[in-house]
Order: sequence, then structure tokens, then C-alpha cells
Amino acid sequence: MGYPGAIVPPLPEKQAVSRFSPEFVESRRRSLDKFLSRVSSHSELVQSEALASFLSADDVAFTVRKSQPQSGEVKSSTSVMKWFNETKTSLSKDLIKTEDDEKFKEIQNYVETLENQMKTVVKHTQSLVKKGKETATGLFEFGLAFTLLGQSETSSLGSALTLVGHTADSLSVLSAEQAEMENEKFENPLIDYIRIIGSVKEALGERKKKLVSYSTSVQELSARKSTLEKAQSGGQSEKVAQAEESVGRAEGRMKEEERIFNETNERCLREVERFKSEKAADMKKTVLDYINLQIEFNKRMEETWTKLVPKLEGVSVEGVGVGIEEGGEERVRSTSELKGGGQGAGDGLVGV
Repeated sequence: MGYPGAIVPPLPEKQAVSRFSPEFVESRRRSLDKFLSRVSSHSELVQSEALASFLSADDVAFTVRKSQPQSGEVKSSTSVMKWFNETKTSLSKDLIKTEDDEKFKEIQNYVETLENQMKTVVKHTQSLVKKGKETATGLFEFGLAFTLLGQSETSSLGSALTLVGHTADSLSVLSAEQAEMENEKFENPLIDYIRIIGSVKEALGERKKKLVSYSTSVQELSARKSTLEKAQSGGQSEKVAQAEESVGRAEGRMKEEERIFNETNERCLREVERFKSEKAADMKKTVLDYINLQIEFNKRMEETWTKLVPKLEGVSVEGVGVGIEEGGEERVRSTSELKGGGQGAGDGLVGV
């Protein structure tokens, strides 16, 4: 986006399969909102020409713009890669040493460790979400089995078993919803942070590229000065003039590369500190969201099962059955009433 060393938020991922499904469209919309929110809150990226094009260009213009390299990008990349290939065996000693090198080594180690830890957390989170979905399926099958078992019973226990089946069925829906919420509010934010860590690594990579470019310009200036000294010692005035011009141009390039590197270096340091601060706040929110989800889910599970307890306790194994009335209510009836007799003294209503 024209600000080397900046941590550019990742764009929403594309999906080849089911990319027009309502679920994916909604998920991508949320991700795009998050991307725009992050960019708009960034003091530099919000001024980016690329962002303006992204927001205002139509599909054709956006495709054309995306395919065009930035000014000087091809030339710069070619020269840097040429230098790298020629000197890769001694890259570490050829790079300019800076006072922030140790800081960036620590940052690199921090980022790599964080990425590995986040991947481990995501792996286990995905396992939990998967188990939640499997629990939902298991409750549905469990409920169906109890419903069929209840229907096969002609005694008072049959109605109670059917109630257990219906309750398990409703809990399967609740568990499926819970798994989706865990995916949206816990798993996806963690996966998103792995992608943000990727953006941090790209920012560090940009700093390294600028250091390589700066080092290349210093070496180039040194070579031009050597050429000038040879021309001066040879007493060839024409070659001396050409060499002096070459040295002047090399000095200009070196100063510009130094300026760009220093800006990138400082920006990268600021961005890493910003990333750490935002990560702490985001992780706090994500974990609290997960905890509150679990509290609410388990509360609803407990309430649903608890409502079933008095209905089962009201079942008599000595001839008193449980009847289900229209509207979802149960009425305790005597065995004689179940056979067509009158209303017993133990009649009562128990809400489902």
C-alpha cells in the first residue's frame, strides 16, 4: 500500500467452492468489514492510494489496477534479486549493520514463536468445535432413539421416554447453534490472527528488503569511488569526469535508499508495538467471548434438563402413567383412566 514496514491487514480469503452460499457471503462480508475497520483506523494506510482505488474503482478498473506493478517495483526487485544471487553466500556480512538489528532478531523470534503457539491453539480449537458438532449429531440420534423407544412402550414410561427424546432433539439444535457460535466468535478470530501474523512477517520482510537495497547502494557507491580513484591515478581527465558523475549519482541513490530504509525501520518498530497492543486487547475479548458462550450454553443445557426431572419423577412404576395433552402439557392419570375410566384423584398438570 505504499508504506513499507506497515502491517497491512489481510484481505478476506477467497473460496472456490460454495462462494455464493449465503453463509460464505455473510462470513466474507464480516471479514471485509473488519479489514476496512482496521485499515481506516491506521494513520498511514487510510491515506493509501491503493485503498482509495479499492473503495472507488469498478470491477474492471480494480482488475487493471491490481495487475499493474507499483512504480519502480520491477526494476527495484530485479536489481535486489540480482545482487542477492551474486552475494548470497556472504549475505549476512555484506548487509549494513544497524543499531536495531538485535531488536529485530528478538521480534523475529517472538513472531515465529507466537505463530507456532497460535497454530497449536487453533488446532485444538478446531477439534473442540468439531466435537461440538458431533455432540449435536449424537444428541439428535440419541433423541430419535428415545422417541422411538417411548413410542414402543404402552406403559406410563413410554410418554416419559418420548419426552426425553424430544428434549434431546431440542438440545441437539442448541448444540449445533453453539458450535456455529464457537466457530464464529472463537475459531475464526484465532485463524484470522494467524493471517495477521503473516502480515507482520511480511512487514519484517519489507524491512529486510530495504536493508538489502540500502546495502546494495553502499556497495555500488564504493565501487564507483574505486573507479574514480583508478581514473584519477591514470590521469585520464575524460574518464575522471565520467567517474565523478557516476559517483554523484551513486551518492544520491545511496542517500535515498538510506532514507527509505530508516523510514521503513522506524515504521516497522512502531507497527510491531501497535500489533502487540492490539493483540492483547483482541485476545482478551476473544477469550471472554468464548467463556461467556460456554456459561450461557451450559446454563441453557441445565435449564432444559432440569425441566425434565419433575416429569420423570412423576412417573409411577406401579400403575400411574403420564399422558401428554395437546399444547405440550402432561397430565398425571391413573391406570383406570388410561383404560377409559373416570378422572383420578391424583390428576394434575405439569408444564413441559
